[in-house]
Amino acid sequence: MASNREQQDLLRLNALVDGELPPAERAELAARLAVERDLARAYATLARLKAVVGESADEVPDISLPMMPRRRGWHRVAAVAAALAVVIAIVLYAANDFLARDAEGPNEAPTAITLASLPPGTTIPRLDTAGLKLFNLDIEPGHVPIFTARYRGPHGCQLDLRAWPVGEPPPPLDGTSHHRWTVGDLTYELVAHGMPAWRFEIIADAAELQTELNPDQYHINKRLRQAEYGAPPCAG
Repeated sequence: MASNREQQDLLRLNALVDGELPPAERAELAARLAVERDLARAYATLARLKAVVGESADEVPDISLPMMPRRRGWHRVAAVAAALAVVIAIVLYAANDFLARDAEGPNEAPTAITLASLPPGTTIPRLDTAGLKLFNLDIEPGHVPIFTARYRGPHGCQLDLRAWPVGEPPPPLDGTSHHRWTVGDLTYELVAHGMPAWRFEIIADAAELQTELNPDQYHINKRLRQAEYGAPPCAG
């Protein structure tokens, strides 16, 4: 049975994912997420579950704070690898980042996720405001691509996002629209499957902006809302 503190942490993490945690508590929890690996993994797992079931879920699945098995040698390496496979993202936002998002409104999603297991600056754009949920993320440090993220919308829309070191492109990925850009030492590629070109162009612009060093969060969310308004079904 989970301890009282673990239960309280889960309640606070749930409120954080739903955007219902008061600013002061968000700042405190953000500082803990930056240094407590187990707490960050629990946040990532909860965020993934909520992304999969969508905002219509009536209750949150019963999860516990994951603990690293005490093993030695290759057993410990395997345990770490398994943990990384479960983690879709570890959010390392500073307190100022949380407080700054208050001006965006309670329903706006954070603009990017930082991947702790990948090179510094690697980010996964958040496209929730455009109606696209992150439902799968394959993280492969040292491989090409180093990650593949998949987004899914309510009308058959699907996007794939990949990133790789500059000069080491992966095999081509089929799709109806492609958008590539470079930030630092990484090349990103966003691929649509049946999405109308005008909507993909807006979303691709917002996704690229999120990977910049100092993204304009207000402009990003404005673009994503434009992509959501009157969005037609996607034809694969």
